[in-house]
Amino acid sequence: MPIEISHIERLAQILSRSGVDAIEIEEPGLTLKLVVDTGNRTAASATLAAADAPVTHRSIIAKADVAGQFLAAHPWQDKPFVSPGQRIEDGAMVGLVKVGLLYAPVVAPAAGTIDAVIAETGAMVGYGTPIARIRELN
Repeated sequence: MPIEISHIERLAQILSRSGVDAIEIEEPGLTLKLVVDTGNRTAASATLAAADAPVTHRSIIAKADVAGQFLAAHPWQDKPFVSPGQRIEDGAMVGLVKVGLLYAPVVAPAAGTIDAVIAETGAMVGYGTPIARIRELN
């Protein structure tokens, strides 16, 4: 049975409502992985709690450009590229994706402060998988 976009949209809605962060479905010749950015839920509830406070930032997501294994630190280093609370510049490296013998950088799309590293070290990530949430400063 072929998967239709309406099925994917329905699965995404179910994930979002249930609090499940990710689901991966594998069949011969087909792999589907859905990941819900739970940071938006946290940010939304924090915004509701402080509705009268002025908004001074927005969240930007650094995403993987390739599929492979996520690494928060260089293989020869113990210290991760970034950690929550760290200020970074636009284009700063926030992690690596290992593809075979190659390492592709994951870079920050904007300057700001690391709010959270979403991907877990060693996890398999796909194109567009959220890696880190950055609080962009106004």
